[in-house]
Amino acid sequence: MNGAPVSFRGVGKSYGPTEVFRDVSLDVAPGEILVLLGPSGCGKTTLLRMVNRLATPDAGEVFVGGRNVGGWDPVALRRRVGYAIQGVGLLPHLSVLENAALVPRLLGWPPARRRERASEMLRLTGLDPAEVGSRRPAALSGGQQQRVGVARALAAEPEVLLMDEPFGATDPISRRRLVQEFRSLVRRVGATVLFVTHDVAEAFRIADRIAVIGGGRLRQVGTPEELHDAPSDSLVRDLISGWDSGWNGAP
Repeated sequence: MNGAPVSFRGVGKSYGPTEVFRDVSLDVAPGEILVLLGPSGCGKTTLLRMVNRLATPDAGEVFVGGRNVGGWDPVALRRRVGYAIQGVGLLPHLSVLENAALVPRLLGWPPARRRERASEMLRLTGLDPAEVGSRRPAALSGGQQQRVGVARALAAEPEVLLMDEPFGATDPISRRRLVQEFRSLVRRVGATVLFVTHDVAEAFRIADRIAVIGGGRLRQVGTPEELHDAPSDSLVRDLISGWDSGWNGAP
């Protein structure tokens, strides 16, 4: 393999007679934020979930760190690949700090090390562990809960971070703030990110590159500038048409 943290090779998926996508080949570069963008139902979440074996391709192969994920124990794989989703999925009976430290605990880290790492990730996402660490998730706002979800996904020092509409359940003000902070956060921790969204504005503000999926195939892969200036076909053009307000060619 080429050393890419995540690679898809000729991947296809169908549900019964319905083909979701076919022959998707794509590499995610080290340290890159690659956004999967496309209309609802195009398969972008399915493609993302193939990385941690929550979905299985009918054709082709998926690699993490050069290793075919089909040969990994799914539980071990999921503990090495960070995963943040819409709605967060925090455990309500655990404290915020315990939620953030969950994967390091499952990996057998010593208590002091996992508390230190969880506290560090909470601070990195803009939360004070001394203030919120002992609270239950229900005591936090939606935006704060989403930050805890991101901290949890990063706590075990994953090389790869999967994010599926992670800010979609937050209010518009919190969502804009999280989007603004996200790129600098990822740069600080050095993760490679595969990020799913249907929000074109969010994709253009976050991505190093965007992979547009639609009509059962990968339509275009490029930087936001490349998609904006030279869409490959009418689907890409229609998807991004009208979204120019406030975008100046930089995240």
